Amino acid sequence: MILIGVVFVFIIGFEWFYLRRKQRKRRTFLLALGTALILFLGEEVLYFFKEDFALVRVIQYVFGPIETLITGEGANK
Repeated sequence: MILIGVVFVFIIGFEWFYLRRKQRKRRTFLLALGTALILFLGEEVLYFFKEDFALVRVIQYVFGPIETLITGEGANK
């Protein structure tokens, strides 16, 4: 978990210095650093809930109704 934080600190620092060197607008700073912050928080949440989070459940939730329509299992109920 610490390694994830260190990697994101390097990424955000690199973006910060690059944007300052190229004299980008404030909006560009907000977009780039905001995106990095959102990705960092998402990565930390996934790491924290790695035991509870299962991609299989998400796929079943999204595609389950479509599968029942295709296979016709929902018509008998």
